[in-house]
Amino acid sequence: MVNRILLAFLLSLLASFSRAQADVKADGIAVEADSCVSISHPVLNLSTNLLYDVAAMPTLGLEAALSRRISVAANGTYGWFDGWIFSDKVHVLTADAEVRYWLGNKALILQRGLHLGAYAACYRYDFLFNGDGQQAKFNWGIGLSCGYAVPLSRCFSLDFNIGVGYIAGDYKTYEVSNDDYHHNVWTANKVRHFFGPTKAQISLVWHLGRPAARKSPKQSKGGGR
Repeated sequence: MVNRILLAFLLSLLASFSRAQADVKADGIAVEADSCVSISHPVLNLSTNLLYDVAAMPTLGLEAALSRRISVAANGTYGWFDGWIFSDKVHVLTADAEVRYWLGNKALILQRGLHLGAYAACYRYDFLFNGDGQQAKFNWGIGLSCGYAVPLSRCFSLDFNIGVGYIAGDYKTYEVSNDDYHHNVWTANKVRHFFGPTKAQISLVWHLGRPAARKSPKQSKGGGR
């Protein structure tokens, strides 16, 4: 009995995935049928970075289209906990804004394909690893990004994005005292100048709004028969 239920569940899951892929393909055919896709209903996406979510630092992102190829995105990350598995303390609050240019006339609309971007970010953090801590009230960064979107269904897609840039700002280093109070002992004031990878995202994207493609005359005639 259990085997039958499991088999029925797997078959229904496979059928749902097949229908989702068919819907994605149908969207592509509909858009290809008319090169002048209406964008009167703006592309609007909600996303979360799975890499940070797994690390118990939830993220929330919002992306909106400005034109057929250009979109703007904003993301925020929050993590505030002590006694984590890899550290003694992780306090993180970040925000960034990005402008993206999608390659291909229909990449943004279909949420499929390559995009290039430029972003700016700000960071507030307090890390403590093995008794050595770093704390910053405000750091800033800029960078360039490259990403690729893969549709999963009509409503969801995965977006892979990596960025290289520069982070700067003042921060303090400290140690935790060994007395009963365990207060922070400041050891130095430093300035951060870092150039390298500053962004990594595997985002699950939920399409809240997508522009509808206008039907071609052939499709209209076919629908009326």
